[in-house]
Amino acid sequence: MLIEKMKNIPQSSGCYLFKDDKEQIIYVGMSKFLPKRVKSYFTKKHTDVKTKTLVETIRDVDFVITSSEQEAILTEEELIKLYKPKFNIKGKDDKTRSWSICFTDEQFPKLEVVREKSDDRISLDFTSGMLCREVYDLIHDIFNLRSCSYELSQENINNGKFKVCLENHIERCDAPCVGQILSVQYKTIVNDVKKVFDLDLKSIRTKLKKYMNYHSEKTEFEKANNYLNKINSLDVLDKKLDTIRRQKFNKQTFEIKNILKLKYLPVSIEAFDNSHNQGSSNVAASVRFQNDKPVKSEYRKYIIRTVDGVDDYASFDEVLNRRFKRLIDEKKELPNLVIIDGGKGQLNIAKRVFEELNITNQIDLISISKDNKHKSSIIHLTTGEEVDIMSVPYFRSLAKIQEEVHRFAIKFHREKQSKKLFS
Repeated sequence: MLIEKMKNIPQSSGCYLFKDDKEQIIYVGMSKFLPKRVKSYFTKKHTDVKTKTLVETIRDVDFVITSSEQEAILTEEELIKLYKPKFNIKGKDDKTRSWSICFTDEQFPKLEVVREKSDDRISLDFTSGMLCREVYDLIHDIFNLRSCSYELSQENINNGKFKVCLENHIERCDAPCVGQILSVQYKTIVNDVKKVFDLDLKSIRTKLKKYMNYHSEKTEFEKANNYLNKINSLDVLDKKLDTIRRQKFNKQTFEIKNILKLKYLPVSIEAFDNSHNQGSSNVAASVRFQNDKPVKSEYRKYIIRTVDGVDDYASFDEVLNRRFKRLIDEKKELPNLVIIDGGKGQLNIAKRVFEELNITNQIDLISISKDNKHKSSIIHLTTGEEVDIMSVPYFRSLAKIQEEVHRFAIKFHREKQSKKLFS
């Protein structure tokens, strides 16, 4: 396994994770060019006892690809904190502090920053107190949440116990303290903030733009500008959350690898799907995701050339041969994981193609079949095992990729049908 992986080291910046014979991560390092750094461990003569012992203990290695040296430095730090490898002495001894942003349990919840959170409330978690406070402030810039310490019971509100504060006057709070917003309306704001906790900012951005355009069309330019400021704050927040996204992705890839018993970390993933209409306009498509993000330049469309009628197996045979023969011939980087849309039969076809191309040891392979509602349901492994995709939250990322390749294939099929109809 180690020898095979040494032949296929990603030619980019990133992190390398050495493991022992028990699959335990024993050392995490980084480099702006992985092949040169990783190979040096096995080609140089080491004089210090620590490095000699490390090299003698290494039995496997995983790689995490990054887009820059700076990202590799940050990722290395996070991985050391996460796994505490025994040969990373400094990282192992460092005491990691944590800060969390979460909601209080009240009728009108407010955000609070908690050190070393021990309960199970949904939260955004940080290892930097400064970043945590910056994100807290940005959330308040975008959403009209209360930040006061009032005890907002319905009885106190009805009895007029409170007065509006400056936050309401500058339109940063909708004043639930004096009944200007109902509990059900306030809950909508809370639910939007929870989308931030899920790192989903797309729907929030869409909503803010909709409100901005509405007020602009009504020539209410002051209100429109207010929403523009919120959108700008959302853009800043988006960048601030990159660190958390990276932490989440690192944890996700390791969990998927371990649960599915993959050989490689699923950092680079390609998915394949066929689309046809009773044998008419047979097409296929593939998509690639890198670090959980689509790489549109690696999206591919295929017109099936060798298959007449409906034959899913033969179509996959043709497409997989075309795609991977080309990658091999052009000496391009292979994905870590390939997802086939289908069940055991489609998976076996892909397995045979990879065996014939002699790349079985260089790529992990799974298929995902759908239920009767056409939703991703079962993950099929080459060992014959099956895993319920709903059993582990991290598998949702695999379903997302399958949905994307299906969308792309359907779109291409409809384009072909339209051209055929009007030609």
